[in-house]
Amino acid sequence: VGDSSQGGVAGCDTCGYDAQSKKIRCTKCTSNYLKTAADGTTTCVGQDDCKTSFFPIENPTGNKTCVPCGNSDAGIPNCAECNPPTGNAKPICTACGSGYTLDSQANTCASSSANRSGLSTGAIAGISVAAVVVVGGLVGFLCWWFVCRGKA
Repeated sequence: VGDSSQGGVAGCDTCGYDAQSKKIRCTKCTSNYLKTAADGTTTCVGQDDCKTSFFPIENPTGNKTCVPCGNSDAGIPNCAECNPPTGNAKPICTACGSGYTLDSQANTCASSSANRSGLSTGAIAGISVAAVVVVGGLVGFLCWWFVCRGKA
């Protein structure tokens, strides 16, 4: 199982064959943390190797995993780099993925193209309608001024 010279994963306790990637995938390490790379490759690493874009988690059954910072369940969606969590909290995101901006107060990554003004869509629509009315009123007044007043 844990013999990497035979195609296994060094330090692996339980593994299986992934037909899609045509690789042996470890599902539980003997004593280290299970780390799954973006390409699906699994390795068993020490806790110190669960850093930068990963953070370590040990669940109550003893399974140890290196979780990606951007994991939607335990991590922060769209987070690229983080500091490990304390207790049962989420990790602290320090850098977001491409196209996202870090909101360090909320500990979230927001789309860079999102509405950053803080105004609701209703407020934006109201302001737009008011602007059209003001411009329309100004054009109407100027037309009246030059057409009607010009005859006098």
